[in-house]
Amino acid sequence: MAYFEAFWLGAVQGLTEFLPVSSSGHLAVFPHIIASESELIHSLAFDVFIHGGTLLAVLFYFRKRIMVLASVFFCGLVLPEKRKNPDFKMAVYIVIATLPAVFAALLFKDFIESSLRGASSVGVNLIVFGILLFAADKIGKKKKGFYEIGMKAAAIIGVFQAIALMPGVSRSGITITAALFLGYARKDSAEFSFLLSIPAILGAFIFTLPELADGFGGNAGVLAVGFVVSAVSGFFAIKFMLGFVSRHSYNVFVIYRIMLGIFIILFIAGSRG
Repeated sequence: MAYFEAFWLGAVQGLTEFLPVSSSGHLAVFPHIIASESELIHSLAFDVFIHGGTLLAVLFYFRKRIMVLASVFFCGLVLPEKRKNPDFKMAVYIVIATLPAVFAALLFKDFIESSLRGASSVGVNLIVFGILLFAADKIGKKKKGFYEIGMKAAAIIGVFQAIALMPGVSRSGITITAALFLGYARKDSAEFSFLLSIPAILGAFIFTLPELADGFGGNAGVLAVGFVVSAVSGFFAIKFMLGFVSRHSYNVFVIYRIMLGIFIILFIAGSRG
């Protein structure tokens, strides 16, 4: 049974990590929908481990761009003339945009894990931040390109990303929202968000490894299923998302968020009340 649950949770994670609908929110409530009694499936550690699968997905999908960014960045650390290269600047901006989430995680991780993973909080966040995404998509000028992202924009997007520590917000959703508000095009906003996911997911994955080793050493097979499924589904989610937002608005995701948020509040949170 645990393998079946790991398969579905891996699929949910992979599909929702790169869609602006909150993977952590889905993972917080999905075990209750399938009535899972597994301690592993309900754990934050399993949540983060299958995030590792989506990390593999984004690394593979953007492998060529990542190799360029990484090589230019490390060259720029020792060769000053390389620091004018747009790829060096972009790598620096990704680091800058990551820092607010790091500080927020260190300060508020325990509080968020104990107090904000409830169904009511997830439902409200899905609705509120879905409405913000709708507003950003309508108001934003959507004219700026990927390499027009500067230090100020990166810092602002990074602050928004820190908010996504709360389940139901959506890391991709809130960073795309910030980029849209700042005037960046839909596809470019999504690409920066996906690249920004790399240090965020990697950091969370490494931070939680001791918990995995201590508590779930006998569940390697279950973890492997969740990891592989999330990686495969995550790759196709990235491909779909970038193609979709090149031609369409984010409205379908806004509608989905609001409907899911209402469902969670009424039927999941309400059933516990």
